[in-house]
Amino acid sequence: MKIQIIRIGWIIFITSSMMFAQVPDWAKTSSHKKYPPAKYFLGVGISEDKTEAAELARADVAKQIQVKIESELETIESEFREGDKSYISSEVKSRTKSAASETIAGMEIVETKEVKGKNYALAVLNKQKYLSGLEVQMDETLMKTGQLVETGRKSIADGKMFVAIENFTDAQNTIPEFYTKSALYTALTGSQYPNIDQFTGPGILAELRDVLSRIELRIVSGNDQKSKAGNPLPEPIKVRVIYKTSDNREIGVDRFPIAAKFENGESIGKAETNSDGFAVFSTVATPTDNLGRSGAVQVYLNLLKIPETYRPAIGKSQVTIRFDIIVADLKFAVKVSDNLGKRLEFVEKDVSNLVVENGYVVTEDAGFVIQGIATVGNKKEIESPSGKQFFVESNLTLNLVEKSTGNVLATTDGSGKGLDVGSLIIATEKSFKNIKVSKKKFAAFLQGAVR
Repeated sequence: MKIQIIRIGWIIFITSSMMFAQVPDWAKTSSHKKYPPAKYFLGVGISEDKTEAAELARADVAKQIQVKIESELETIESEFREGDKSYISSEVKSRTKSAASETIAGMEIVETKEVKGKNYALAVLNKQKYLSGLEVQMDETLMKTGQLVETGRKSIADGKMFVAIENFTDAQNTIPEFYTKSALYTALTGSQYPNIDQFTGPGILAELRDVLSRIELRIVSGNDQKSKAGNPLPEPIKVRVIYKTSDNREIGVDRFPIAAKFENGESIGKAETNSDGFAVFSTVATPTDNLGRSGAVQVYLNLLKIPETYRPAIGKSQVTIRFDIIVADLKFAVKVSDNLGKRLEFVEKDVSNLVVENGYVVTEDAGFVIQGIATVGNKKEIESPSGKQFFVESNLTLNLVEKSTGNVLATTDGSGKGLDVGSLIIATEKSFKNIKVSKKKFAAFLQGAVR
């Protein structure tokens, strides 16, 4: 019995050895004397299906190249500063697989063999043959990058900063493609591409940041003025956006978006600089301090058109223009009610605070009366999981009345919204309490007592 078992084992061993002996040597060693590794990449595929074996052989070559590319890219990534590593990682590494798979087009299946139902395929990539096309692509990429950078530099000299940013950004976007092909070149040759340092990702990023750091917003005129609250400032506010060159020349930046607001946050408007970098804002004197004695306007660069990663590079992006309020000796009484005549003391308090903020006095015996009526403009019933909700929109009309004559000198308005579950009355009261009046419009409204 033991002898029989030994014989069976020996037969299996002999059979396996004979089958293994039939497997081509290149499938065992992943090497072939006709295709030395200095000139070729070799890949082996094994499958019961002949077509699949060929595909696996090509994929084996692509995988080897991908590993070499990724190794090279780790070296390239180390050149970037910490904040830019995500750029090289996301932009370059996402192209690695496609770059490796592109080499499949240049591969050949040079040998196949079937052994006992299994198919063996050998794929090779001629490095020199593939390199000739790759070098042309890399030279074209470098040429394109160079053209974009030079166009960007010329645009900077002409003050066309956003054209320059667009060109530099496009140049930056060509670098990942170049790096990927450069890493592929190194994987194929074992050495770096000769012109690899002509343009670099860190170099382009640094140059654009340096350009943006030289942009500055300046006050030209309009600071330290005086005016009555609600009246236009005597002069418009004039600012300029400049680019300061390395030799201290100043170039006006064309079409840079700018915005202005009062120090309390209320918007004044938006503008774009002209071809010389100037922009102008006209505004009324609106108090922004607690005593109604002074105001301030903040003018700032609108950076939305600049890629977020570069915005911190811009230094002086905001200026503050201050003015004084000429305060007249005026007093006002404030009376606000709903359409049924009920006094709304909380609304009266808010309106009184606006009077004080403008530098005037609130008193019952004043010669001018601010009369207000709050009305419900719109109301809705809304079904919700928590029950019926009531939504109310209210309107406030304010009239500035001269007590001695009864004449209405000025009118302004405000609005509010309120929401409550189960009570229309409470929703209405909330809408009255939430009434807001534009500070800018209210300052102009009070000037009706001066004119």
